[in-house]
This record gives sequence, structure tokens and C-alpha cells, in this order.
Amino acid sequence: MKEREPKWYEEARNGPFRESRFTDAAADKVIMRVRSGVPGPERAGQKLRRSFIAAAVILLLAVAGAILQQKGLLGEGRQAGLFYQEVKTPDLTDAGFRKTAERVMQEQLGKKLSFVGLERMDEAKQAAIIFRAGEDAATVWISSETGQVLRMYMNASFLPGEADANLLRTAKKTIQEIGYPREFKISRVQRFIQSGLKVESGIQVQVQDSFIGNEGQIDFLNRKFDRAVFNVSLDLFTEEVNQIGLKALQHLRTKGTDRLIRVSRNIGGGKDELVLDYRQGDLSSSFFTMGSVTMDYYTHAVKGMSDMSLFIPKSQDSGQLAEQDQKLLNMDDAKLQDTAAAVVNGVFGIRLQEYKLEKNMKTPGIVMFRSVGKKHAIKVSYNLDGAVYNVQEAEAS
Repeated sequence: MKEREPKWYEEARNGPFRESRFTDAAADKVIMRVRSGVPGPERAGQKLRRSFIAAAVILLLAVAGAILQQKGLLGEGRQAGLFYQEVKTPDLTDAGFRKTAERVMQEQLGKKLSFVGLERMDEAKQAAIIFRAGEDAATVWISSETGQVLRMYMNASFLPGEADANLLRTAKKTIQEIGYPREFKISRVQRFIQSGLKVESGIQVQVQDSFIGNEGQIDFLNRKFDRAVFNVSLDLFTEEVNQIGLKALQHLRTKGTDRLIRVSRNIGGGKDELVLDYRQGDLSSSFFTMGSVTMDYYTHAVKGMSDMSLFIPKSQDSGQLAEQDQKLLNMDDAKLQDTAAAVVNGVFGIRLQEYKLEKNMKTPGIVMFRSVGKKHAIKVSYNLDGAVYNVQEAEAS
């Protein structure tokens, strides 16, 4: 059977924005501020006038260059992080909205996708313009009153030769500097763009460029290093490390023999971790289960483990899905805590019974346990039968 894709393949397809940080309220009243021009100096003699003219020419060239760079006309100079709009008489027709959305898509995504449709949302006083080409997609929300862009979400895949050459070189250099032992061969680049948070002079834009290869992935957020994950040789790790992983995984499942098939290193967000992937079953068989253990790269302290053979997919039917979610939310707190404690206590050296249980109504089946003083937190995922299939240390705050 074909080996399962590494985790970063799925993450690259899903994108970095799992939970939007932008609200509709923040997108509804985006106000753009226009930079005012700088008045020229008064005349004060021929020599002084020539000096001022020279300075003005330099200033005009600098401003022109900045404008061209912002509009993407200088190729690799596309800026990320803030999106500014020109102030002009708005075209509030469907054709005008589409033209604006296509311009924004070209500037921010660097790619033109096929127009799918335009939907006016009268109550929100917005219009959503939708584009798609294969798995690439883009949606731009525009105010139907002002013609200004309120929000955008875009994703597209590029060949390495189509990507920003400077950032491509930086990606290869950076992943080697943080520990990848060879030249990093990039097979494709994935770009994700999301915006909607109003700031003083525009709307905040988050741009993630993911450089993906057969052995890893490195991500840049607004052109700054964000995270990287890459395979490392099994020969670099002692049997002691393997035994730590097996012992942690066996708290979730006690039957069968697990075989270590891959070790990857995950760096980013102030963390440097190892992920050990295990497999039960013959490598040539289509019947196998996957498990993984996450540990600190330097201390080998376990940070989490999962057993996907225990995961039970939810129904695609909306009615049945609602019933399943409600079942998860109605599970007895004390029973959930005891079930998790049987898995967690021996791995993390804690007493989960003394932690506070917090259910999240938006994520049925995922429960957060926080210690007294909220100095430590454990996130636990339960399946529809109430069994634990994923445990991870989480941010305490």
C-alpha cells in the first residue's frame, strides 16, 4: 500500500487560518486614511531653489517606487501585512466590484483565477466576489456603500519557478540553518491570504507562503519565518528515545506491536519538537493503524500523543452531526476527567483530577484541563464512545 502522506501535506492544504481572528464587526467599517502630500518649500534664491528641486525629484522617485512596489508592479517587491486602497470615485456596480476584486487578487495572490460568481448581501451591505481554478480559490468582500475591500481569503498553489525568487532562496537557506542536513528540494509553494482586521491605515493582511518538499515544509508569515517541519534520519536517535515514545503511546492503546516508521522535527512558535510516527500492521497490508508521539527535541519530555485508530469520523448529515455533537457535549464531566486521567497522569506526572475541566461549545469532543493558577494545561480529544484518542500540552493562558 502507498505510504500515508506526512502531516505537513494535509496542513498545507488546510492552510494556517484554522480559526479566523477577524470578526464581521471589524470588517464592516474599514476606514482607509489617505496620506497627505508634503508642500514644497518657498523660493529663497536660485541656488536654494535648485537644491529643493533636486530633493523633490528624489522624494517623488521614492514615493513612486513605493507605490509601484505596493501595487505589485515590481514583481518580487510585493509587500505583505497591510493592504492600502486608492481613494477614487467608487464603481458600485457588479462589474465594478468584480474589477476591484480581480485587481486585489492579482496584487495579493499573484495569480488570476476564474470568476465564479458575485453575491450581494444587502443586510451586511457587502458583496462577495468568488473565484476558483481547480483547488485554488479566492473570495473578496467589498462594501456595497463605499466600494472598499473589507475582507479577503485566498489560497493558491505555485510551481517553484513561479514563486518569489528571493523568498525561495531564503526558505532553502533558513531550513538548513535550523537543522535540515541537505539541500532542501522544493516541489511546490502554497500561498494563503486572509484579512479583515481594521488598523489605522488599512486592513491587516496575513500572508503565509509554504515551501513544500518531499521531506518537509517551511512557512513564512508576512515574509518572516514562522515554522518548519522536516524528516530526520531514524539513525540519529537512540533506542531510549523510541522506548519513551512507545511507552507514551501505550497509554492510549495496549494491543498490538508498534513500529517506528518516521521521525520529524517541528520548529516554530518558540518550540522545537520531535514527532515520532508509529504504525501497527504489515507495511504491505492495507490494514494498519497510525499513532504519533510529540516530545521536546532536547529533553525528550513527552508533549502529546495520538492514536488515530480510535478516531471515529462524524456524520456528513447535518441533523445526525448535530446529535453527535450534542452527545459529546452531554458526556459526564467526572467520567471524562477519570478517563483522561488514566491516560495523562502517568505520561505527564500530574494528577489530572485536580485540574479544572472546561468544555468548548464550539468544539464538541475537545476538552481543556487547566491546573490551579492556570500554569499548565492539557487538551484532550474524545471520540463518540468517550475514549481518548489525542492528548496535547496546550498554552496555559
